[in-house]
Amino acid sequence: MQDLVDQIAKQYLQRIKFKEDFVAAACPFHKGGQESHPSFWINRGTGYWGCFSCSVTGGSLKDLLKKLGAPVSRIDGQIEAAVREAKKTSAIHKARARIQARKEFKGEHTLPDALLGVFDWLPLDLVSKGFTKEILREHDVGFDRRMARITFPVHDLYGNIVGISGRATRQGDNPKYLFYNGRHIVNGKENLGELGEWYPGYTNEGVRDHLWRMDKCYQRLNEVNDGQLIIVEGFKAALWLVQHGWINTVALMGARISPAQERIVRSLGCTVFVLLDNNYPGISGAKKVCQRLAVSTFPVYRCKYPSRCDDSAQPDDLDDQELESVLSNAKRVGGVKNVRSSRVQLRFQREHRVRPGVRTPEFLR
Repeated sequence: MQDLVDQIAKQYLQRIKFKEDFVAAACPFHKGGQESHPSFWINRGTGYWGCFSCSVTGGSLKDLLKKLGAPVSRIDGQIEAAVREAKKTSAIHKARARIQARKEFKGEHTLPDALLGVFDWLPLDLVSKGFTKEILREHDVGFDRRMARITFPVHDLYGNIVGISGRATRQGDNPKYLFYNGRHIVNGKENLGELGEWYPGYTNEGVRDHLWRMDKCYQRLNEVNDGQLIIVEGFKAALWLVQHGWINTVALMGARISPAQERIVRSLGCTVFVLLDNNYPGISGAKKVCQRLAVSTFPVYRCKYPSRCDDSAQPDDLDDQELESVLSNAKRVGGVKNVRSSRVQLRFQREHRVRPGVRTPEFLR
């Protein structure tokens, strides 16, 4: 597979950089393939490919060649043979990577990607609530069978795993959300933590200072002049909005914004929409978040739930039309006055990677 990926990259892509696990290149699908900073990638082990900027993605080299308008028939047999070989060795490579990652870990504040293999189980509880398998796999949402918790990996801006949050699925398990710890010292005594004995020295300190999914939005928002960022409270709410096409959505992992999170949002300088839960902590938190961001030069909007919603409503309780209505009727609470503020003029960057072909939002027509 690696040789085949390299061959296709050399023949059809520009500004190629060969890494250990993937090939980076200028994206052939936007800016005419003339990017100054290559954002297109192909996994050298699986053939999966995509672009960090324009969010185009695919699951096979055959799809990539068709999209590039290249003849597939000549190397069709090679692709099939490479895919078969990759599938045979994938499980072995993953197991070896997990073992090696545990041996090499020395207590840094990041965790190895191989850790996600431990939680590589589909959380059926979320599937039953309407979340698609594709959106869950895209965000590496898994299930901790030992603790019966749904796991959400937290990444920094560079894609490194800085924490694992576990959501309880059994009644009586407290707290509802728990940031996992490794083996560490508590009051002079050794505590194994939720990650057991694999990662000595790792603690969940500072995890709350990150914004969940910001690693997927940061580069894209930095490259546009009129981007919009939606801030929600929790993991499920963020997944729900992304599933409905609002791809620039991040979660605070709580009802308040920390100074570190605030600095990240300010650095983007884009329009911000705040949509926290409809209970007292969420309403109060949304007001404080807007107040903190309102002194900035970019416009800030606070969203209000439909009248039918009670005080237990969350963004993932809203359907597609209600989400669109809530965002388009958001009330402006901050930002300089000379920025275009009419909701009719706002151009939401809405894409449908999971459900292509969904209608254009009403107020954008």
